[in-house]
This record gives sequence, structure tokens and C-alpha cells, in this order.
Amino acid sequence: MKNILKLFSIIFLTGCQTLGLVNEDPRAPIALNGDYDEFASQAWSREVVTPIITYQFFGDNIQPSNFFDISGSGIYMVGEEAVEMINIDSGDLMTSLNIENEKVMSGVTVGYNTYLYSDIEGKLYLHNLNNGDLKWKNDLKDLVISQALITPLHVYVQTSSDVLYAFDFQTGEIAWSKNAQAPLLSIRGTSNPVFYEGLIFATFSNGRLAAIRAEDGIQLWEKPISRIKGSTELEKLMDADSPAVAFDEFVYAANYNGSLTRFNIRSGEKLFSVDLSTTKPIKQFRDMILAVNVDDEIIAFDALNGTEKWRNSSFKFRKLSELIFIGNNIYFGDLEGYLHKLNAQTGETIGQQATELEEIVQIEARSGRLIAQDSSGSLSAFDLN
Repeated sequence: MKNILKLFSIIFLTGCQTLGLVNEDPRAPIALNGDYDEFASQAWSREVVTPIITYQFFGDNIQPSNFFDISGSGIYMVGEEAVEMINIDSGDLMTSLNIENEKVMSGVTVGYNTYLYSDIEGKLYLHNLNNGDLKWKNDLKDLVISQALITPLHVYVQTSSDVLYAFDFQTGEIAWSKNAQAPLLSIRGTSNPVFYEGLIFATFSNGRLAAIRAEDGIQLWEKPISRIKGSTELEKLMDADSPAVAFDEFVYAANYNGSLTRFNIRSGEKLFSVDLSTTKPIKQFRDMILAVNVDDEIIAFDALNGTEKWRNSSFKFRKLSELIFIGNNIYFGDLEGYLHKLNAQTGETIGQQATELEEIVQIEARSGRLIAQDSSGSLSAFDLN
């Protein structure tokens, strides 16, 4: 009887869709074309032991970022009670390093023989990478959910309330800070600071890009990435969650409901601005800037004048991961755990790889191997064919 009712329901809904009585979701993930060759084989996989849970922070439900970092032959990720170092070749657990609080809010950032993370209480911790000893901690009372920037002199961290901090690398004392004016409404996301030519470039939820001297925090300039495109608070959303991209004498920034904009590094002069709405990192590939827009279309822009060179719309609404490059190819993951391969010059899809992962949220490349993590925290490595 249940099977008969189920069959009747399917026939009824199909008929309603045919007659236009039931509207299909316009943002439903596009179906994949299965005609592409596979391009990778799984080298190893580590399933998550403890699932990622949601924490409470001042009444808000917040899910940890839990991103991993790679240094040398080790992959560093937050485990149940420690920062775990995974051998990149074998997937074996090499060592476990101390953490001060099991409720880690960020992932882990590794640099200059240290590792750094933040917890749900808004505290920041820096440890010695060799023995796990705590080097220093700082109570920010603010969430840090994006990757930090570690240099020999300072550690740069951007909080969810749009404060950029520079900490003394040795002592953890605040060297300088910058507060951006936060908008009334914001997407809960945070960019991470970028170091280039002695400057820190930071984008904020108010849709602005700032150029700050790394040494002393003196701001050279701050400019809007785009113009406001509406009158309501929702239409005014213009968060810049994408880290800036700097090379030569130019810096590029993009934001939600806004633009991709090219600035002069020293003066902040705007050289071009083209329409783009994104929350994902923009990337440079040779003479192009590549972006994934909010519809999950991949677009390549000419880095000189901003003209569109190609667009791939084959993955609309599939919740694409960040783009990475190996040689002339682009790699990324999607919400069903597929890996994809594109020709970076033309945007043509040239490969598709099914995996056992869930939604892929982070992907990195080392020595011709892809390392991917899914939304549950499971980690896999893939060798390229």
C-alpha cells in the first residue's frame, strides 16, 4: 500500500510540474555532465572521528572553520584533543601537538616553526611547532574564523567584527590594530590579511580595501571596492570576504554584490571596476584574475583591463570550493564531493572525478597531489593521473 501511495505521489507531482503548478527551485544545483574522463586516484583517506559541531557565541550559532594548513611534508589539522600532523605521502598520523581549548573555532595556521589557532572564547594561541609548548596567548574576546598571517616579526589576524590586529611574534603583545566601521547587516564571513611589498592589504565587511604599513600600522589609503547598488539594508550588503591579490604595482579586490576592482598599490587609485558578486577568494593566473561568483560560475577577467576572457557556467549552484592551480589546469570540488579539472586558458572542462567525500570545503595542491577536506572534516589525498 505504501509503495502504491509513493508511486501515486510521484505521478501527481510530475503532473503538477508539467502543468506549471509546482515551481522548480531556480537555484537547484545543475546536473553534471558525466562524459568527462577521470583524472585522479585516491592515495589515502582519513575519516573524521569527531564530527564538526556548532558552538554558541553570544547567542549566535557558529560553526568552526577547521581549515588545515600544509608545511613541508606535514598536513596540520585540528583533531579531537590536539593539532594533528599527518604525513602528506602516507596519510599516517605522525605526531599530536597540544591545544589549550578543545573548542577550536578556527583551523590551524602554520609558519616560522609555530602553529596558531583561536577558540570559541575569543582567545588566540601560538605554540612552538617542535614540542607543542605554548609560546603566548591573547584574549581578544572576538571570533577569528579566517586564516592568520605569520611573519618573522608579526602575526596578523582579522576578527569577525572587522578588527585587524598585528601581534608581536615573540611576545604576543598588540603592536597595532585597525578597526573598520562595520555595516548594520553583514554576511558572517571574514577575509584574511595579505602581505606584499611591506604592506598589509585587508578587505572588510563594509566593502572597503585598506593598505597598511606592516611595520607600524600606518594606513596609506582605504578605498571602497564597489558602489552601493540599492536602498535596502539587504541590497547594501557588500562584504569583502575574498583576500586581496597583489602583484607588480597593482592590487585586486572583490566583494559580494559588488565588483572586481584594480587599484594602484601606492596611491589607491582605482584603475578599473567590473561587476562581480563573490564571497570566495579570487586568484591570479598569468595575465588573468579568476573568480567564482555567487551563482558558482567561474569567470576569467583580463588583469589589465577587466574584460571577461571566458566564463564556465557548467557548475551553477554546486557550492564550489576555492580554485587551485597545477600547471595550466584549475582544480576544485563541489557539494557532492566531486573534483573537477578545467583548462585555465580556455575555461573548458576537461576532467571529472567522483570521490567518497561529502561537500568539499577546502582543497590544496602539493607536489602534483590534491589534498581535499569535506564538510564533516574527513581528509583525502589524490594522485593525478
